[in-house]
Amino acid sequence: MRSTVLTQIKRRRLQLGLKGTDMPLRVGLNRQQYGKIEKDGNPSLATLDKIAEGLDATLMLIPKELARQVEQLLEAGPARTKLYHATEGSTPSASGTGVKETIEDPWQNLGND
Repeated sequence: MRSTVLTQIKRRRLQLGLKGTDMPLRVGLNRQQYGKIEKDGNPSLATLDKIAEGLDATLMLIPKELARQVEQLLEAGPARTKLYHATEGSTPSASGTGVKETIEDPWQNLGND
């Protein structure tokens, strides 16, 4: 489990275009501490929280039975994640809230398998 979290930290850092040397200042650790964590460290929860904040991310516990679905959604990227929104000036629907434009929402059926 620990190696999975460390892999995710490194992957997120690379996605943001950050070097390992950029991270210590972003998370409030010295260079040696951060390097050790990414290599094979055992960070505390408080340190993981700092690292997540520095990576503009959130720590989250995901039930194992939903983990694969969440991973697939994350792999798809933000381009697939679109929200439902009310169309301005639309004809009211039966619910009286206006016609809703249906756009693909990959989060909609999460956990319904």
